Amino acid sequence: MAKKVVLGCELNEIFLQVSFAAEGGRASSLHMPSSNKLLQMPLSIAREKGGGSWAYGEDAYKVRNRGGDIAEDLYSHLGQTIRIAGDMYTYEELLGLFFGHMCRMARHACEEALNEDVDIVAVVISAEPFPEKAQQLIKNCFRDSSIGQVFLQGHEESLFSYLIHQPERLLGYVTGVLDLTGENMTAYCMEVNPRTSPVVVTIERDEETGIVKKKHYPTIMEHDQALSEMDGMLADYVARFTEGKIVTSMYLVGDGFAKDWYPQSRKVLCKNRKVFAGNNLFSKGAAFSAAEHIWPGNEKEDFLFLGRDMLRYNIGMQVAEGTSEGYLPLLDAGVSWYEAKCETEILLETADEIRLFIQPISGGGNFELAIPIGEEEQRPGRAYRYLLRVEMVGRDTLQCTLQDEGFGQIYPPKTDEIKGTFQLDQAVSRETN
Repeated sequence: MAKKVVLGCELNEIFLQVSFAAEGGRASSLHMPSSNKLLQMPLSIAREKGGGSWAYGEDAYKVRNRGGDIAEDLYSHLGQTIRIAGDMYTYEELLGLFFGHMCRMARHACEEALNEDVDIVAVVISAEPFPEKAQQLIKNCFRDSSIGQVFLQGHEESLFSYLIHQPERLLGYVTGVLDLTGENMTAYCMEVNPRTSPVVVTIERDEETGIVKKKHYPTIMEHDQALSEMDGMLADYVARFTEGKIVTSMYLVGDGFAKDWYPQSRKVLCKNRKVFAGNNLFSKGAAFSAAEHIWPGNEKEDFLFLGRDMLRYNIGMQVAEGTSEGYLPLLDAGVSWYEAKCETEILLETADEIRLFIQPISGGGNFELAIPIGEEEQRPGRAYRYLLRVEMVGRDTLQCTLQDEGFGQIYPPKTDEIKGTFQLDQAVSRETN
């Protein structure tokens, strides 16, 4: 029997990188088959003008250099089209081909690493930037793959998943991550509040650090001068970042930190804390998350992560339980909003409306949302049977759908759907007991 594994992928505007995990094991980097290079590929795909097989990553540039057609930066161009070898393709189609190639390579690499056959049962894509329009497009790219489950998350959640799987001594009050994958540095500040139960974890993201490291400079002199100036700017930024905080560890991510161009900054970085450098933090974090989806553990039980992409509302409804009232949870705060969805069947006494109970975890008062039904057909009590679907379609946007399923042969189902979309952060609050 094939060994079950999960994949974690970092997807950004430049490349796709892959890590993996098997049941009971830690997340590990994947390497190119028969190579010690990380499984990291530029988001490019190419084809000779006369057709033939596709080339991916670095191989795509070789095809371009021979006069073939190439599509680059696939993730950045989702929603657009391009002509390749005489045919029109959407970037969604091309990214689907790219993912398919990646999965084949990852399967081969996993089998080489574990020395046995594997079955990829889930993949988590850690995408950055993650525009809301990309949510379904990315999942569509896996429609024809053999992977059972596909999940998406932002880099903050991958960072959280990675860090809670590290030794406890490294998970202090504040952890810093400086990401110089592209030319502009992004900083993440993860803060742990041990005085709460569960332990609340927040991550603040700073995209306006002012640290810009270009890939190329016109001359060696300009290159050296720019890096010297940047070293001073980085040292000043780290000093401000750590001021007044108990920062127990710092992580340097991305090729921008390659080579020793920041000696001044290194002194500030290493002051009374551990410092780590590498390029696989986000893909490993995604692999840890994928493993949690398939083989739930207890690593996250003691934590409540309130990241940018986390759902910040508990959503449910009051229901009858025998002769008393109870509460039916539909969506729970703390999950990624783009994975927050629920489907359940309900029986109503009357078909006037249903009410959803909304509890913002940030405070500000609970409130209710009413979804009018307006059913004209008269039925006995509890003969109104509906399928209720609730789904977050934005960070604060809730979509509800009701489908009349009828009741036996007496009341046939109806095809019309009742839909409502609500902006939770702008909803009029109605205090509830």
